[in-house]
Amino acid sequence: MSSPSRTDAKKDQFVGNVKETAGNAVGNESLENKGQAQNASGKTQETAANVTDYIKGTINQASGAVMGAVNSLTGNTTDEAGNKVCQKKGEAQQEISK
Repeated sequence: MSSPSRTDAKKDQFVGNVKETAGNAVGNESLENKGQAQNASGKTQETAANVTDYIKGTINQASGAVMGAVNSLTGNTTDEAGNKVCQKKGEAQQEISK
């Protein structure tokens, strides 16, 4: 199973809106309903992508913080710096996914 994609989600929302609008304009209730369903599916995909990215960010943040602390205690400043980057990357992923 692949990860949810924001790009696919936005595409489904856009195409769903177009179908819904076109169906409404020409009185085609079936097309309008299909558009509404596709738009809703896109919104669900977008939420799933945000949650997935937030979880990845949390994992990166926690792992970077823990490993950075271990490296700090052992005096490994090179790896400590790399782990701080991982922690900051995780924090950024969380912010973007809110």
